[in-house]
Amino acid sequence: MSKKDFSQQTKPVKEPKLTVPQIIDYCKNELGITFNIMDEQKAEEFLHKNNYFFRIKQYAEICTDKTKSGKYNGLDFGHLVELSTIDMFLRKHLLKMTIDLEHYLKVNLVNDCQTNPDDDGYAVVKAFFEKFPHIQKNVASGNNFSTYSGMDIEQCLAYPAVWNIVELLGFYDFTYFYSFYYEYFHLKSEFQSHINSIRRIRNAAAHNSCMLCNFKPGKFPFDPEISFELASAKLGIAPGTITANLKIPLINDFAVMLSVYTRLITSPKVKEKTFEEIKEFFDTRMVYHKEYFESYTNIKNAYHFARALLDYYSQ
Repeated sequence: MSKKDFSQQTKPVKEPKLTVPQIIDYCKNELGITFNIMDEQKAEEFLHKNNYFFRIKQYAEICTDKTKSGKYNGLDFGHLVELSTIDMFLRKHLLKMTIDLEHYLKVNLVNDCQTNPDDDGYAVVKAFFEKFPHIQKNVASGNNFSTYSGMDIEQCLAYPAVWNIVELLGFYDFTYFYSFYYEYFHLKSEFQSHINSIRRIRNAAAHNSCMLCNFKPGKFPFDPEISFELASAKLGIAPGTITANLKIPLINDFAVMLSVYTRLITSPKVKEKTFEEIKEFFDTRMVYHKEYFESYTNIKNAYHFARALLDYYSQ
């Protein structure tokens, strides 16, 4: 293939604006999507009232079977709708769990500050703001957190301390502070290496991202500690299968979240109730229309692996 041919194939294409009826025609004629599970009239209503096509088309990536012309084989519009619905409920469960983790990470950090004889609570925050002045500006700007907390930002910034600044940092900025704290004092934290996974899955859930659209293992930098943990767990799953699953970003971050959740959350009742709720979701709504995906090996494998993780970490 010549450079010219390659550049022509990879050049971005400006997509035309389509009305909903035109989108239905595009699905049928250009993409090969069928309308057997959900007919065209209901699909139009769905796109008018519940979702938009650019978003729902992302779930089409689950279909790895395509014709030479690029059309999907065996993909129905109802499959996309069902995945989008499952995804919505999954995000609610994941957001709840990651909000719990955010709170307990702050508890963990403040407790370490209080028991650290080398930490007066102030010097580390001063050093942090000197390294990340834009974060100090974010706090000083009077963001949404102060609206509901009733905290005096001027007072906090006059004497910024670990125990008050964690209340004014958004989760993204807090993850920087969390890592900075332990590096500043040359301390080891069992959770520091997992922060990025927690942040990714939390942000995906909070920002309403499509999560169930990629089940292909790739060159993803999976968490080696979690891989070793699961390989030693006697799950009855081959190490190669564990590694392959952890190369899927969502599965890796889900496993990391569960592992940290079991170790970090100190309330037995919170843990018990949370695992009870998400396992019920996996066993009921998630598989309500499992017959839709019988031919999708990637989805079935990811589901069974994730379900095994829930059983292991909820013990």
